[in-house]
Amino acid sequence: MVTPVAVPPEGAHSEHLVGGIPLATLVRDFHRPMVSFARTLVHSAALAEDAVQEAWLQVLCSADSFEGRSSVSTWLFGIVKNTASRHRRRESRIRDHEVLAATDADAAADADADPLAGRMHPAGHPDAGHWSEPPARRFLVDETVTSELVAAVRAALDALPPRQRQLVILRDLVGTSAQEAAEILELSAEAQRALLYRARGNLRNELERRYQR
Repeated sequence: MVTPVAVPPEGAHSEHLVGGIPLATLVRDFHRPMVSFARTLVHSAALAEDAVQEAWLQVLCSADSFEGRSSVSTWLFGIVKNTASRHRRRESRIRDHEVLAATDADAAADADADPLAGRMHPAGHPDAGHWSEPPARRFLVDETVTSELVAAVRAALDALPPRQRQLVILRDLVGTSAQEAAEILELSAEAQRALLYRARGNLRNELERRYQR
């Protein structure tokens, strides 16, 4: 269920177009991913919701200025990144200390060993790049995805370092391209690939640990 958004209630917003797409459609498709993305930048769900509410109001006010130089999704998440960052700075001033930057945690995480070390065939092997150890069979369910599995996926995603979580949200949940995700997160193409590899590996390992309990 999509969280209500603070846009004008008269119904006019349903006819408002952003890049040729009705605003109501964007709210339906992107609100929840935008809140999840904002949550990686602030310290509470309430602040994340506030940041996205502010982002939608900014979208409503500046839709006519959208020039199509990037996709609508890239534009939306860029706005969320800016509004969430502003909320984080406000929170820091109120609490009278600096919030630890998410990139600090990412730097430490990037120094860790390859999360898939020993689980994929090495370069030179006939099956290089493929699993040498397949995923746990208990995790490979054929039935309809259960609420238990959905909860496990959400918990595993929440356990990722912020930048890795941001990238998984953009690439695997929202479906942005590698170029768009790199633009939003201000990463080089190579850094985006490396971070996504690490994020997906950590997500898989975390899922297996949780689902086998």
